[in-house]
Amino acid sequence: MLQCGLLALVFLRGVWARVPSFTVLLAFYPVRAALLFFLPGHIAADDYASLYSGLALAGLLLPIVVAAEIGWRIWRLRGRGRWGLWLTPVVAAAMAWGLWRVLPGKAPIPPDRVQLFGSMMMILLCGFAVAARVRGVLYTAVIGLAAFGVVDLLATTGKSFAAMHRDAAAFAGWSYASSGAYLLVVLFWMVALRPGARK
Repeated sequence: MLQCGLLALVFLRGVWARVPSFTVLLAFYPVRAALLFFLPGHIAADDYASLYSGLALAGLLLPIVVAAEIGWRIWRLRGRGRWGLWLTPVVAAAMAWGLWRVLPGKAPIPPDRVQLFGSMMMILLCGFAVAARVRGVLYTAVIGLAAFGVVDLLATTGKSFAAMHRDAAAFAGWSYASSGAYLLVVLFWMVALRPGARK
């Protein structure tokens, strides 16, 4: 419900036209949740498995598309030193690979390198946005995504060690921490995009 309310604000405030990929990402989450919740028992198990895999892949790739659009928009706004933005994917990939290397290699549920890369990208882009004094919707979007990226990296690390030690309680705790952080980010976006707030 919170995500649907946020999506309504995105259209009400005209955000969809200024950061289209961000709008697609926000719409994707509730649609995915609805499909995965209501379709079991109504379609064949193999079809559901294929749908789940496809949605999981889309969930990994969409944040990277959003990061690319945000990076492009920051590049257009940033003056001196904006060429450093081109190094962001390289640095993010190196940092994601480094974190992946130090995480338990034999964990039953290995961390996803694409997810790590996406979180690193958002954090680095947030730094560029602050340096470029970006304001408005773009800043609101990237600050929320970066905050979630930090928590997601911590949660991924925690879940990896919990899975290695077969600690179900710790694994569940880190999973809830990630979900709770995203809900807080959604609330932040809703407050920032409320009617009457600066665009």
